[in-house]
Amino acid sequence: MPRRKLTESLTARIFLLTLLILLGAGAVTFGLIAWATPLTYTAVVNDDLARQADALAERLAGTAFEDCGPLLDEFIRASGAAAMLVGPDGQIAGTDSQLAAQPVYEDASTAVTVSGGGAGDGSSLTWERDGAADGGAVTVTLSEGAAITAEVRFADREGAYSLLVTPRMEAENLAVRALAQMAPWLLLALLAFSLLCALAYSRYITRPIVRLSGIAGRMAELDFGWECGERRRDEIGKLGRSLDEMARRLSAALAGLEAANLALRGEVERERKLDRRRAAFFSAASHELKTPVTILKGQLAGMLEGVGVYRDRDKYLLRSLQTVGRMEGLIREMLALSRMEAGSAAARREPLDLSALVERQLALDAGLLEQRGQRLVKELAPGTAVTGDPSLLGRAVGNLLSNASLYSPAGAEIRVWCGLREGRPALTVENTGARIREEALPHLFEAFYREDGSRSRATGGSGLGLYLVKMILDRHGAECTIENTADGVRAAAVFPA
Repeated sequence: MPRRKLTESLTARIFLLTLLILLGAGAVTFGLIAWATPLTYTAVVNDDLARQADALAERLAGTAFEDCGPLLDEFIRASGAAAMLVGPDGQIAGTDSQLAAQPVYEDASTAVTVSGGGAGDGSSLTWERDGAADGGAVTVTLSEGAAITAEVRFADREGAYSLLVTPRMEAENLAVRALAQMAPWLLLALLAFSLLCALAYSRYITRPIVRLSGIAGRMAELDFGWECGERRRDEIGKLGRSLDEMARRLSAALAGLEAANLALRGEVERERKLDRRRAAFFSAASHELKTPVTILKGQLAGMLEGVGVYRDRDKYLLRSLQTVGRMEGLIREMLALSRMEAGSAAARREPLDLSALVERQLALDAGLLEQRGQRLVKELAPGTAVTGDPSLLGRAVGNLLSNASLYSPAGAEIRVWCGLREGRPALTVENTGARIREEALPHLFEAFYREDGSRSRATGGSGLGLYLVKMILDRHGAECTIENTADGVRAAAVFPA
C-alpha cells in the first residue's frame, strides 16, 4: 500500500475509534453529572444550613427569649431558609420575629410533626387547621429529609426549645433548569473537545508508524543512511530502536561486502593487467627472438651451401656465435624476470651498505669503461644503509652502469653519486653526451622498448635492462626516474628512509 494511502487509512481508523471512545465517555460523564447535580446541590445546601443553624443556636443560648426575634430575622435573610422556634411543649413559640413562622391562630393550639417523606417532595413548612373555628388545633408538617433541627436554650427560660429550619428548594430547581439549558452547549463543547483529542491522539499514534513504514521501505531498497531516533518508551519506540540497530548492522555488513567486492575487483583488475603485461611481454620476447634466429638460420644455411660471402666460414661462424650470445643473454634476462614475477626472487632482506655495493659493481665494470674510453667520476658517501637483496640490487646497479656506458659516446663522463637525499638513501648515474626525446622518457621502463636512434640494436641491448631495474627497485620500495640534464641523461633511484 502506498505511504499516503497507509497514512490516510490508519489515521482515519484510529481517529474514529478514539472519537467514539471519547464521545461515549463524555456522554456517560454528562449523564452522571446531570443525575448527581441535584443530589449534590441538596447535600451541600443542607450541610451549610446545618452549620448556620448550629451557629444561631449558640448565639441564642446567651440571649433572652424576648430578644431572639432580630437574630432569627438575620438568620433567615442570610440563609434564605424558612425557620420556626418550637417550645418544650411542642407548640410553635411566638416571637417578635417578622420572618420566622408564628402561631397561625391565637385561639388554637399549633402542633408540629415531622413526616417520613424524603427531601425530594419539595415541601418546606405546611400547616392545616383541625376542628371547628373555635378552639381547633393547627398541625404543622415538616419533611424529614428537608428539616434541620437544632436545640436552643435561652438564658431566661427553662427547658429546651427546638429550632426547625428547611431550605428553599426553588433554588435547587433553578440550578437543574440552568443545567438543562446549558446541555446543548455542553454537548457541543464535548464534541469539539473530543474531535481535537481524537485528531491529536491519532496523529500521535500514526506518525511514528508511518515513519517506520517509510524507513522499512528505504531498507528494502538497501538505503541505510538514516536514523529513526525514536525516544518513546512504548512498543513503537522499541521497534524504532530495533530498526536503528538492524540498519547499523546491515550497513556494516554491506560496507564489508562492498569493501570485499572492491578488493576483489581490484585483484581481478590487477590480474587482468598482469595478464596483459605477460601477453605483451611474450609477444615482444617472441619478436626479439625471431630476429636473431632468422639471422642465425640464414648464416648457417649459407655456410652449408657455400653461397657467395658465406664461403668464409670462420667469419660467419663468429657472427653466428655472437648472435647465439645475444640470444643467451636475452633468455637469461627473461628467466630472471620470470623468477621475479613468480615471487621466488627478492626473498632475502638484509641490511647492506649501498655505497660499498656500488663500489664493488664499479670495479666489475671498470674494463667496459676503459674499453670505450670513458671517464668515471664517483662520489660515494660511506655508510649509506639500505635493506634488501644484495644480488638483486647488484644486478640493478650493474644494469644502470652498463646502460650509461653503452649509450654514451667515447670520451664521455660517467658520474656516479651515492648518499642521502632529504634523509633517504639515493643513487644517481649520469652519462654525458647523450640525449633522450621527452616523449620517450615515460616508456623507458617498458619491456623491449628502444628509443629510435640512440637505442638501436647495434648497441647489443635486449630492451629488458631498465624493465628489470624497475622491477627490482619496486620490490625494494624504491623510486626510479630518468631525466635529461644539461650534459646528458641521469637515472636516479631513491630508497625508503
